[in-house]
Amino acid sequence: MGNQSEVRKNFGQRASNYRLSNTHGNPIDLERMVNLLKPQSDAIALDVATGGGHTAIALASCVNKVVAIDITPEMLAEAEVASKQSDINNIVVQIEDVHNLNFPDGQFDIVASRFAAHHFFDVKKAVREMCRVLKPGGKLYILDCSVFNGDETEKEINRIELLRDSSHQCSYSPRQWNHILNKLPLTIQYTSLLKEQYKLPQWFDRMGTSPKNQQEIFRILNNLSEDSKVLYHFGDDYITTYRYEILAIKV
Repeated sequence: MGNQSEVRKNFGQRASNYRLSNTHGNPIDLERMVNLLKPQSDAIALDVATGGGHTAIALASCVNKVVAIDITPEMLAEAEVASKQSDINNIVVQIEDVHNLNFPDGQFDIVASRFAAHHFFDVKKAVREMCRVLKPGGKLYILDCSVFNGDETEKEINRIELLRDSSHQCSYSPRQWNHILNKLPLTIQYTSLLKEQYKLPQWFDRMGTSPKNQQEIFRILNNLSEDSKVLYHFGDDYITTYRYEILAIKV
């Protein structure tokens, strides 16, 4: 069931790439996250799909404790390496599947997840679990790759993402995220659609995208409608992308 084995395979063999990734470890992004969350020093935080540990480390400096989870053991090992290099000792790492979290209701003051939701095979169940383990008044933070609202972009950009990474499930547009979140006991405090660029060939190299799939990605980009091409500029060394950032409070 789901895509967990594909996720473990793809990320297990490339775990160190993600610990060293400038995208995932971008200090400006991490500082913005901390400023949005305004963590209390006695808070306990959960970092969902920690990857190389960047989110956990950023939070650990301003909270009491961070539990960093992932389904890929190699990723957790990289997160431990990164935390030791940063001289951080209040992070606990453990294997967990976001779809079935082994935590009681209302345990965490903060639940954060960056660049992970597009891999969740049942995003509604995953976000329900993230919400369940939040305390009332707790803060949910999500940052993930996204697509512009629209039938073409929601379909074609996800085709590109899947060609690049076989464990990709879906990059959700803002309208799709609204549908995912609107039935949960959450009050949305902040959202932002952020325009970014994937640098090439690094974006391909990080997942070992085959030359054939790279060619197909550019074929799709070249065949987008003129309106979509305005949104998704590209060149030999970059592809335009979008990220969606969400801060919500559990009621």
